[in-house]
This record gives sequence, C-alpha cells and structure tokens, in this order.
Amino acid sequence: MLSENLSLNPNIKLVAIDMDGTLLDEAKQLTAENKEAIRKARQAGVHVVICTGRPKSGILPYAQELGLEDDYVIANNGSWLFKTNDWSPLASHSLSREALEHIVAIFDNTPGINLVFFTQEANYALGKELYPAAIRDAEIENSKLYHTTFEAFLDLDIPVAVAVFMGEETVMDAFQDRADALLSEQVATVRSMDYAYEALPLGVDKGRALKDLAAELNLAPESIMVLGDGNNDLEMFDFAGVAVAMANASDAVKAQADFVTHSNQESGVAKAIYDHIL
Repeated sequence: MLSENLSLNPNIKLVAIDMDGTLLDEAKQLTAENKEAIRKARQAGVHVVICTGRPKSGILPYAQELGLEDDYVIANNGSWLFKTNDWSPLASHSLSREALEHIVAIFDNTPGINLVFFTQEANYALGKELYPAAIRDAEIENSKLYHTTFEAFLDLDIPVAVAVFMGEETVMDAFQDRADALLSEQVATVRSMDYAYEALPLGVDKGRALKDLAAELNLAPESIMVLGDGNNDLEMFDFAGVAVAMANASDAVKAQADFVTHSNQESGVAKAIYDHIL
C-alpha cells in the first residue's frame, strides 16, 4: 500500500498542469481521481501549479476545489504568475501600446471575429458585434466580457496581458494564415484552441513563466514534470525534465513529450502522477 506521505520519486518537486484538455474533462469538471492524486502529491511535498491560457477568473474555482491555497498559478499563457494564498501577482507582462495598435490594425474588424483584450479583472471585446466564440469563452472562464471600441478601451488605461482573436474554427484558420507573419513582427503568437488565436508580449509563454518560477523556488528543470495537450504547452515541454502529453493531444504534441498518459476523459493527470511521482 502506498504511504500517503511518501514520494517514491523524490526527484520531482513540482508538477505543472494545463487545464482545458488536460486537468479538466470535456464537461470542464475535475474528476475524483485527479483530485485525489493531486491531494496525495501535495501531501508528499510536491508543488502543484496550474499552468493555463485561462485568466484568473477561469482558474480560481478549480484551485479552490483542489485546495491549492498555498501554491502558484501561471495564467494567460505565462502573462501572469500568482501566489494562491492571496492571489497577489508575483510577475506580470503586458502588451505595449505600440503592440496593441499593431494588433488592432491587422484585425481591422474582420467579420466573424472578436479581438478580446484580457486584463486582470475583465475581458474587452472589439468587433462589429459579439460573436458566439467570445461569448462561450467568457462563460467557460467565468469572465466579465464588455463589447467596446479600441478608443474607448484605451481611455481605461488598463494593462493587457494577452490579446485573443476568437471565432469559429474555419474563420480562424483563414485569419491565422493571413495574419501570422504580420503579427509576429511585434508579438508572440500561438493557436491555443480551435477558436482562439493569441498574441502575447514577445518572449512570453508558459515555459518562460515556469522557468521564472523554478528560479524563484530554486528548482532545477529535472525536478519538474509538466502535463499538457496543446501547442501552447510545448515551451513547458522543452523546459521541464519530464514532459507528459495527454492521449487526446495531437500527434505533434505527443512527439515532443517523454511520455503519453491517458486522456483527459480518463483521468490522465492522476495516472501520470501515480506513474512518475507517487
């Protein structure tokens, strides 16, 4: 019987876990198996760090459900690093005014797409109207969503962690093909979901944030395990000593991983924790 206060792999001191498609099942719920495995990992002294493209509002209820009251969260694909005891930001990155103007010029109110500015407390959507993808995303992530203009948003003088183009998959495919090279002149880009194409400050990604956290905690990459399923997890895979892809990940993501676990529908996070930590 496994002792609940013994880590059988003392080399792993931190596990960083993506949310959508990884920690959460398709109903956006935490399975009992994942919750129990995370409880045991924390009891064994392992840091459990949610590392996601979601904003704080979309993370907080799950962090509370998991009891992550004294750990760390990486949000908005590395733009924010929070300490969960009081959700104070330990590090933040934001898009410059020049970068925002560059992004908005390329967006040019493209029909069928919203350009959504993610700030710490709310999201602000540009576009001819609010389209279903942006509305669904705000509902999933418990985010306040305001429909505005660029000029009105600038008057608020709020830092933007990430700007996300949102629309239906085929519309986003065509837009990304047209815009990627132009956007990459001033921002980092990643297609995090089929409906979401993100523009971040240059040099900002999950891997960079995880590297900064590791330095803060004096942890070597070899003592870190990461789990993910998407393109926005690959920088984490490159940094960590152990990279685990979900069975539901694309072949390209699996090819960059050291191991493949069960799918998010089958509590793959729990299996990876038991296989590689406990």
